[in-house]
Amino acid sequence: MRVLYYYSFLFYSKILRDNEPHLLTTLALSFLEALIINGILEAISVHAFCKDLDKLAMFAILLLIIGTNYWILHRTGKAKEIVKLKPQFFNSHRLSIVITLVFAIAAISLMFWGPIYLKGILDQCR
Repeated sequence: MRVLYYYSFLFYSKILRDNEPHLLTTLALSFLEALIINGILEAISVHAFCKDLDKLAMFAILLLIIGTNYWILHRTGKAKEIVKLKPQFFNSHRLSIVITLVFAIAAISLMFWGPIYLKGILDQCR
Protein backbone atom coordinates (compact mmCIF):
# COMPACT_ATOMS: atom_id res chain seq x y z
CA MET A 1 0.00 0.00 0.00
CA ARG A 2 2.86 2.37 0.78
CA VAL A 3 4.42 1.90 -2.64
CA LEU A 4 1.08 2.39 -4.38
CA TYR A 5 0.52 5.55 -2.36
CA TYR A 6 3.98 6.90 -3.13
CA TYR A 7 3.80 6.29 -6.88
CA SER A 8 0.26 7.64 -7.08
CA PHE A 9 1.48 10.70 -5.19
CA LEU A 10 4.30 11.13 -7.71
CA PHE A 11 1.78 10.92 -10.54
CA TYR A 12 -0.48 13.58 -9.05
CA SER A 13 2.34 15.87 -7.96
CA LYS A 14 4.76 15.67 -10.89
CA ILE A 15 2.70 14.66 -13.92
CA LEU A 16 -0.70 16.23 -13.25
CA ARG A 17 0.79 18.92 -10.99
CA ASP A 18 -2.22 19.05 -8.68
CA ASN A 19 -2.16 21.64 -5.90
CA GLU A 20 -3.28 19.03 -3.31
CA PRO A 21 -1.62 15.75 -4.36
CA HIS A 22 -1.94 14.07 -0.95
CA LEU A 23 -5.71 14.40 -0.88
CA LEU A 24 -6.12 13.41 -4.52
CA THR A 25 -3.89 10.38 -4.00
CA THR A 26 -5.95 9.29 -1.01
CA LEU A 27 -9.21 9.69 -2.94
CA ALA A 28 -7.89 7.87 -6.01
CA LEU A 29 -6.49 4.92 -4.05
CA SER A 30 -9.66 4.74 -1.97
CA PHE A 31 -11.72 4.59 -5.15
CA LEU A 32 -9.56 1.78 -6.57
CA GLU A 33 -9.72 -0.15 -3.29
CA ALA A 34 -13.50 0.29 -3.21
CA LEU A 35 -13.80 -1.02 -6.78
CA ILE A 36 -11.94 -4.18 -5.82
CA ILE A 37 -13.76 -4.73 -2.51
CA ASN A 38 -17.17 -4.01 -4.03
CA GLY A 39 -16.37 -6.33 -6.94
CA ILE A 40 -15.43 -9.15 -4.60
CA LEU A 41 -18.51 -8.62 -2.41
CA GLU A 42 -20.73 -8.43 -5.49
CA ALA A 43 -19.30 -11.70 -6.82
CA ILE A 44 -19.85 -13.40 -3.46
CA SER A 45 -23.40 -12.07 -3.29
CA VAL A 46 -24.26 -13.24 -6.79
CA HIS A 47 -22.62 -16.65 -6.43
CA ALA A 48 -23.96 -17.39 -2.94
CA PHE A 49 -27.39 -15.74 -2.98
CA CYS A 50 -28.15 -14.99 -6.65
CA LYS A 51 -28.70 -11.38 -5.67
CA ASP A 52 -27.03 -8.08 -6.59
CA LEU A 53 -25.27 -6.06 -3.95
CA ASP A 54 -27.27 -2.96 -3.05
CA LYS A 55 -25.92 0.23 -4.65
CA LEU A 56 -26.29 2.08 -1.36
CA ALA A 57 -24.10 -0.57 0.31
CA MET A 58 -21.47 -0.10 -2.40
CA PHE A 59 -21.48 3.66 -1.85
CA ALA A 60 -21.28 3.16 1.93
CA ILE A 61 -18.21 0.94 1.43
CA LEU A 62 -16.59 3.66 -0.68
CA LEU A 63 -17.25 6.29 1.99
CA LEU A 64 -15.94 3.97 4.70
CA ILE A 65 -12.73 3.35 2.77
CA ILE A 66 -12.24 7.06 2.05
CA GLY A 67 -12.78 7.89 5.72
CA THR A 68 -10.47 5.12 6.90
CA ASN A 69 -7.70 6.06 4.48
CA TYR A 70 -8.03 9.73 5.36
CA TRP A 71 -7.85 8.92 9.05
CA ILE A 72 -4.89 6.56 8.71
CA LEU A 73 -2.87 8.56 6.18
CA HIS A 74 -3.59 12.20 6.97
CA ARG A 75 -4.63 12.48 10.59
CA THR A 76 -1.60 10.45 11.70
CA GLY A 77 0.82 12.10 9.26
CA LYS A 78 1.64 8.77 7.64
CA ALA A 79 1.14 10.17 4.12
CA LYS A 80 4.03 12.62 4.47
CA GLU A 81 6.14 9.91 6.08
CA ILE A 82 5.54 7.58 3.12
CA VAL A 83 6.64 10.29 0.67
CA LYS A 84 9.82 10.89 2.67
CA LEU A 85 10.66 7.15 2.72
CA LYS A 86 10.20 6.73 -1.06
CA PRO A 87 9.27 3.02 -0.87
CA GLN A 88 9.71 0.71 -3.86
CA PHE A 89 9.00 -2.91 -4.70
CA PHE A 90 12.29 -4.85 -4.54
CA ASN A 91 14.24 -1.55 -4.77
CA SER A 92 13.16 -1.19 -8.40
CA HIS A 93 11.67 2.04 -9.70
CA ARG A 94 10.44 0.43 -12.93
CA LEU A 95 8.89 -2.57 -11.21
CA SER A 96 7.11 -0.26 -8.79
CA ILE A 97 5.64 1.75 -11.66
CA VAL A 98 4.53 -1.41 -13.46
CA ILE A 99 2.88 -2.90 -10.36
CA THR A 100 1.14 0.38 -9.60
CA LEU A 101 -0.18 0.60 -13.17
CA VAL A 102 -1.30 -3.04 -13.16
CA PHE A 103 -3.15 -2.48 -9.87
CA ALA A 104 -4.93 0.60 -11.23
CA ILE A 105 -5.80 -1.00 -14.58
CA ALA A 106 -7.05 -4.19 -12.91
CA ALA A 107 -9.26 -2.23 -10.50
CA ILE A 108 -10.67 -0.01 -13.23
CA SER A 109 -11.23 -2.93 -15.62
CA LEU A 110 -13.20 -4.71 -12.89
CA MET A 111 -15.69 -1.86 -13.13
CA PHE A 112 -16.36 -2.77 -16.78
CA TRP A 113 -16.13 -6.55 -17.10
CA GLY A 114 -17.41 -7.40 -13.61
CA PRO A 115 -21.06 -6.47 -14.25
CA ILE A 116 -21.07 -8.32 -17.59
CA TYR A 117 -19.74 -11.49 -15.97
CA LEU A 118 -22.09 -11.26 -12.99
CA LYS A 119 -25.13 -10.55 -15.17
CA GLY A 120 -24.52 -13.85 -16.94
CA ILE A 121 -24.48 -15.64 -13.62
CA LEU A 122 -27.63 -13.83 -12.45
CA ASP A 123 -29.42 -14.83 -15.67
CA GLN A 124 -28.58 -18.47 -14.96
CA CYS A 125 -30.01 -18.17 -11.42
CA ARG A 126 -33.39 -16.99 -12.65
